[in-house]
Amino acid sequence: MHSQSEQGHYNIFHLTRRDGTALFLHPFVQRGSFLTLPPGAKLFGFYGAEPRVESLTMLRNDLYRRIDEDVRDWINERRFIPRFLISSAVFLIVFLFMSLVVHTPIPLADELIASTVAAVLVFVLVGRRFEHSRGAAQRRVALRKQVDDVVFTESDFVRELEQVLQRLERLAPTLDSVTGDRDIQDLWMRSGENTGRVLDLLRQLLTMKPWKRAARELSRGKLSGKTRESFVERRTEPAVILLYHELSRSARQD
Repeated sequence: MHSQSEQGHYNIFHLTRRDGTALFLHPFVQRGSFLTLPPGAKLFGFYGAEPRVESLTMLRNDLYRRIDEDVRDWINERRFIPRFLISSAVFLIVFLFMSLVVHTPIPLADELIASTVAAVLVFVLVGRRFEHSRGAAQRRVALRKQVDDVVFTESDFVRELEQVLQRLERLAPTLDSVTGDRDIQDLWMRSGENTGRVLDLLRQLLTMKPWKRAARELSRGKLSGKTRESFVERRTEPAVILLYHELSRSARQD
């Protein structure tokens, strides 16, 4: 489910961490998200502190990668039956050829092995051919254009949200740190629509691995080695999880 301001409008938020690096919140974290993006949809970016050029380049490359994955899944699903039939035909042809023409030391076993290898190889090669077909290329180009058309504008709301995130980064990684940030409550009062969109994006993010595990362990106050490692490598971040809980608490109090 995408987070959108109105029909056909989708938001990307750029938050600056304490060390100046970028955190992007966008509605394309789940596999297949780009496939549900309408052709005429517009993507809008918002920032507090002005983003670095390399950060925007990193975002674009990440979204390009997600588009490639989604288009690959889309074309493979659409062309699965032709791929399967072609591979099955190759399996049968190779099996009959090996059985009737080629005499092997171990009857049947050699034929099955050779036929299976040939069928799998053809299945993979045909799949790659379909991935570079005109339909896949057109879908990929159209989605990339939507990403290229994103324009980031300055937002007072995002600037205030950045300040909250940076304060949460100073806290110990535990949900006991969540005390009901007054600034978050004020944001709900002044910009509940935007705050609700950010909450929705964070909710989507926390359903993904390893975020889901990190959030669960953080709520229990006991972190595994994998979660601590993900914090260090920034595959997950305690401040982001704390921000989600701050927003959720303020939403319930609103």
